[in-house]
Amino acid sequence: MTTPSSLLSTSALTPPIGIVLDADDGGVGKTHTAVQFITAFRLAGYPLDLFQLDSKRTLAEKSGEPVTSLLVPDRHDVNADAVTGADVLAPWYRAATAMPETGRSCLLEVGGALSPVYHEAITDFDLEEDIDLLGLGIVTVIVTKAGGDAASQLVRVVRRTERNLPGSPIIIARNEMVGSPITAAAELDKGLRKQVLDIFDRYPSIRLPRLNPRTMVLYERLPVLPSTVVGWHADNYAEALRQTGKPRDEAKRFVRDVAAWTGTIQEELTRVMPFLAGESVDA
Repeated sequence: MTTPSSLLSTSALTPPIGIVLDADDGGVGKTHTAVQFITAFRLAGYPLDLFQLDSKRTLAEKSGEPVTSLLVPDRHDVNADAVTGADVLAPWYRAATAMPETGRSCLLEVGGALSPVYHEAITDFDLEEDIDLLGLGIVTVIVTKAGGDAASQLVRVVRRTERNLPGSPIIIARNEMVGSPITAAAELDKGLRKQVLDIFDRYPSIRLPRLNPRTMVLYERLPVLPSTVVGWHADNYAEALRQTGKPRDEAKRFVRDVAAWTGTIQEELTRVMPFLAGESVDA
């Protein structure tokens, strides 16, 4: 009998694992969350292959890392109707099911409103069977932010994941870009509020603190990992000055803001996935 997602712990996970960043809409912070996972795996010394179900290629642009783009055909394409979600997701599926042999973890960012395409594909693949037969560690990270629309989308994606991957642990990423999703839940109608708070109670979550808006605007222009920015203090901020084009005081503030923001998120990631901090399962 499959253990319900809500009873599965992420603390016992060991690499290689598959990470799926999901949401029902764009603009909730999936790419920023993906970049933090990339940083965590790099710092821990674990290989991580990257996939993005999107046509914007924002993950490759932001991380500066090789990313396999899984492109959904344009609806005007004459062959669009013949292409299934499984066809589009096949490269990721092959990498995920090969993890026990390759020893390489993989991350998939499900872009925009393409969550239904992803779920159609994993249903066709019967990924739940592979999790059971191959012993795959597939973790779904559902990214959300404050607001009624985001709350409704969170409930929808959680239910979809529970139905299609009942043996896969779920983590909720609480992006505080416009406030705390937990605090904001108090303003929701009673039925939705209960569902959202129940999700936060049942599943482990990580907090993505708000980055200073001026710093975020500058950070989003630079195709570098946060860990790279943090390292710019080592040469007396010379690289920060060169990359940002800002005066010394602003360049230093930028590095310090990114360092504090990333430090908090990395602590959150290692809390739910201790292996990223070099801790053994028995620790």
